[in-house]
Amino acid sequence: MKKSTNNYPLSSVFTDGLFRFFIFILLFIALLNEQTNLILISILLLAMFYGTEIWSYYSGRKIHYSFDGEQKKGFPGEQVLLQSTIENNKLLPVWLKLKIPVDKKLNGYSNSNSGYICENFSLLWYDQNSWQWKLTSKDRGCFRIGPPFLETGDLLGFFKRKKYLSQSVEMIVYPKPISLNIISSPVKELFGSPGLKSPVKDPLYPVATQDYYHGDPAKYIHWKASAKHNKLQSKIFEPSSQQKTLFIIDVSTYRKINHSTFFEKTLEAVAAMSMEFDRRGIAYGIISNGKIYGKNMSSYLSIATGSAQLSRVMELLARIDMKKDCSIEKILFQDHKILSGTGCIYCTYRVYKKNIQIAQFLIKHNIPVYFMAATTSRYLNSQSIKYFLLDEVHGGYINLGKNI
Repeated sequence: MKKSTNNYPLSSVFTDGLFRFFIFILLFIALLNEQTNLILISILLLAMFYGTEIWSYYSGRKIHYSFDGEQKKGFPGEQVLLQSTIENNKLLPVWLKLKIPVDKKLNGYSNSNSGYICENFSLLWYDQNSWQWKLTSKDRGCFRIGPPFLETGDLLGFFKRKKYLSQSVEMIVYPKPISLNIISSPVKELFGSPGLKSPVKDPLYPVATQDYYHGDPAKYIHWKASAKHNKLQSKIFEPSSQQKTLFIIDVSTYRKINHSTFFEKTLEAVAAMSMEFDRRGIAYGIISNGKIYGKNMSSYLSIATGSAQLSRVMELLARIDMKKDCSIEKILFQDHKILSGTGCIYCTYRVYKKNIQIAQFLIKHNIPVYFMAATTSRYLNSQSIKYFLLDEVHGGYINLGKNI
């Protein structure tokens, strides 16, 4: 394998059809006049032209490419390892150029301003080459990597062919990890004792499955899970005394560009609370009216517990954007139904009159509401509502410093 820093631009002479036409005329005149030197030169030029074109045509054959196509996940500042290997499984040496489109917000590769990872190299017969890149991001978000493609051609660089290799992958960067302050009231009320100690099961909240045992009610059989595992599976339910919390993230209140810092801190606090809820066995979910980047993912996560729920919540928080997708009223009152007794943490930049009206409606239906506001508001003093400020729970950043 031979590396090169050249870009091998397309030749404007040897690849031009008009040039070939003149070569044929030159060959015809040389044959008429029996000019041996011109005949040899013309034949050599034509042989080089068509030989390199055939070389380029077959250069993309039997090229095996492997790309670490799994979804990458991590926190801001963590290094995400990206790997790639290319093998030339034929006798014909080839020149190749590997290009992987990468979001410009990602760091850790050369030519980051171009938005591409580029590697120029040549492979001999039955040769291979491997690369590793360590990508990082300072910001939360969903970043696309790929789809990767190859530019193949002859060793002289006269002809190039493009070949797409695989699908693109996503790099999910979660909100920055923070320490959580839960000692102040009413914040500590949200972290009540876990309900897993209760022996009473709530059939409204199945959270997992287990092997079916003789004597379990037949109505609790999870038929889809049974088909997947090829044996009967029964549902595991939440205890009825368990506290249930729903995060409401209203992005419409973050109206200005300078609100983005508070928006990120809000998501960081929600992520930290979700981790604490998961540790204590408290069921939780999320509703948001923000746009979701990347794959087709709902902005509503039903209330549940477990590691799978935490993973879904963290991914949703990574994909959510400050731009509004729809009104929060439509999601709360038309698309989804909140069960009575569920506690809500209403996340907002500032409490406005409309937020108060929504909270009062929920409270009338036995759904307590706690506002988590980034800044104070006159409505907080004039209304008998429960609230806490973002700075009360945001305890500062945690440096993880590990690779993925």
